[in-house]
Amino acid sequence: MMEYIEWNNLNLDTSEIYRRIGMPDADSKRSLNFKPVIEQMRHKALDLVEVRCVYDYVPVNIVGSGEILLANQYPVNVLTSFFEGAHEVLIAIQTVGLRLEEESNRFFEIGEMLDGMVLDGCGTVALDEALELLRGMVVKQVTERGLQTGHNLCPGGYQIPLEAQKTLFTLLDGGKIGVTLGEAMLMSPIKSHTLVIPVGQKLAKSNLSCAITCEMCVEQQNCSHSRLKFGKAKPV
Repeated sequence: MMEYIEWNNLNLDTSEIYRRIGMPDADSKRSLNFKPVIEQMRHKALDLVEVRCVYDYVPVNIVGSGEILLANQYPVNVLTSFFEGAHEVLIAIQTVGLRLEEESNRFFEIGEMLDGMVLDGCGTVALDEALELLRGMVVKQVTERGLQTGHNLCPGGYQIPLEAQKTLFTLLDGGKIGVTLGEAMLMSPIKSHTLVIPVGQKLAKSNLSCAITCEMCVEQQNCSHSRLKFGKAKPV
């Protein structure tokens, strides 16, 4: 059965905001010049974000080379090694809402590019923190059942194609949290994501951490936001 949850305990870590706008060293002289606008937009973002999520646990089976079956009826092409040992998956749609996106766009439209960029970065950090809160909840629920969680898998990554979005929106009611899926499989509001986490007794690729990590991402060395690239792993 689909569940609904809201998160209202975000922090919007300042160092993460700097990283998300392409300035990984928050203590550098150059970065400190941006501190006033960072703090201003951070507080504005905390007033604007409305983090909501719908999720469910559904059965999963590997049915062939590079294919799984979700909820006993929906085939999805995946990298199946992440699902070996799983008998169910957590599926979720989560968003920080539309208000922050609208305000960021308004700043861009009136030529306040810095404010718009920083506020947009705050929205990304909000989504990151919401993802960690969701994962923390899932890890707790799953481990209390004596099971293991796998990695965070997002459609559009190399483990699951973007087309899987359609299946997730079939299984979950994104409209309950104001999220829609377009023809190109992209979501609105933009600051939204879908998530799949394998669950099983003994997963081939288990991950019981509640933190977001870059270690498993295929784009880790090319991503301008990579914590690995800058040699500063986020504290866990």
